[in-house]
Amino acid sequence: MTEVDKGGGPAERPSAGNLPGSLDSSPSDSDAESTPGQADSDVQGSLTPRLATGALVGVLVVFVMLGTFVAFKTPAYEAADEPSHVQNIETLASGHWYGISTKCRLTRHGLVDCTGGDESHQAPLYYLLFAGWQRLVGVPPRAPARLPANFLESPSRPEDWLTHSSSDHRFLLWLRLPNVVLGALTVLTTFFAVRLVSKDPWTPVVAASIVAFLPRFVFLSSVVTNDNLVDFLGAVFTLVALRYARAPSRWRIATVGGVFGLLVITKLSVLPVALVLVALAWMVPGWRRRAGFLAVSVLAALGVSGWYLVQNTVRYGDPLARAASSHYLEFVGGLGTFWAPYKVGNPFSLVFDRVPVRIGNSFWYQSGWNQFRWSWPVNLLFWLVAAAMLVGLFVHRDVGRRRLVTLVAVSLTSFLSVWAVSFQTETYQARYVFVGLAAVAALLALGVQRWTLPTRFLLPAMGLCGTIVAIQQDVLAVHWT
Repeated sequence: MTEVDKGGGPAERPSAGNLPGSLDSSPSDSDAESTPGQADSDVQGSLTPRLATGALVGVLVVFVMLGTFVAFKTPAYEAADEPSHVQNIETLASGHWYGISTKCRLTRHGLVDCTGGDESHQAPLYYLLFAGWQRLVGVPPRAPARLPANFLESPSRPEDWLTHSSSDHRFLLWLRLPNVVLGALTVLTTFFAVRLVSKDPWTPVVAASIVAFLPRFVFLSSVVTNDNLVDFLGAVFTLVALRYARAPSRWRIATVGGVFGLLVITKLSVLPVALVLVALAWMVPGWRRRAGFLAVSVLAALGVSGWYLVQNTVRYGDPLARAASSHYLEFVGGLGTFWAPYKVGNPFSLVFDRVPVRIGNSFWYQSGWNQFRWSWPVNLLFWLVAAAMLVGLFVHRDVGRRRLVTLVAVSLTSFLSVWAVSFQTETYQARYVFVGLAAVAALLALGVQRWTLPTRFLLPAMGLCGTIVAIQQDVLAVHWT
């Protein structure tokens, strides 16, 4: 066999050096006599990543425009629990620490010692960051809006609860617009996470656009809520978990545990996601190594969140402050029961009927004080398209096993968080799933990786149209008082 045969000489197997524009290329006869369309194919191949990057930039620009528009056009405090989220920020910005009032009670004269707001039980990271931002930009602390006396007289028309102030709105924009930035970072992190599992340049863009144009995500990202930091950290969690799945190591699983710790000190509804740490530790061989990796991740999580758990133990008697939170929320209406404890009468109905129905009806869109939502046929259409996208994921199996397990684990545990919260309060919401939104979007995008390029953007296009319609109907067409 000749030396040319050994190397698969240039006449038989063109190398990267023979491509036009490379250092070893030359205007030889072989280049000139290449098959028709080969040059066009090479040019298209080099342009595809640039086009995909340009599409990502376009997705981000459109998302920021939509989120900013909603932030500007939605009157102050016309988003679920926004006054209470702002109250936590303002308490910290004024130099005080917010917390649960354990003496909150109902007397014949009304509620006593219940002035902490509906969100005073929440973990502090989001509020600390935004209080720091407010201090940085020099905006003085401001008392949040309080609902007027006619709150219970028109519960079906929340837009009539408040007489809106332009001054409140100008102040609130300093807090709303950074939430739009958090949303954009979530979209961008989703893109980088999916790049770890797919070599196709368009699949990460599809995943990012699914997140960016999900109507409920757009509206959440336009108002003040700790869900926005949860969504961003959830995307970061997915990213570092996928990096670990590619090449497991103690440092990488420690990073995953550290990010989970950040999630814990942002919102305790993410606790079911801890099961992902078990799944990741299982990826290494040997029981001793698995136990060691799991211990590393747990210690990293506790290293980040331990101070908050200790604080709760000292102030309220247990690391998660469950009893104190339940007692306080019972009186301020945070359990959805108003002055009565929340009890699950029929667990079977809750698990297999009420929770799935609520997720189905509010995952894709819900806004305001949860009074704006879509009818079930519209939601069903979105779910059917999503289901069709997932079919391709399991038929073609284009993803490595460990990375697929990681995405499925993050997605399932994020859905599980809704069921977990449903046993604690009637106010459980589908938005708790968004801690794993990046993973869910990744699975959907990978499922359509073999579809034609335009059809891969069907779900994002539906979401974008739905967002525009929702803005028109539920923001611009509402007669705000």
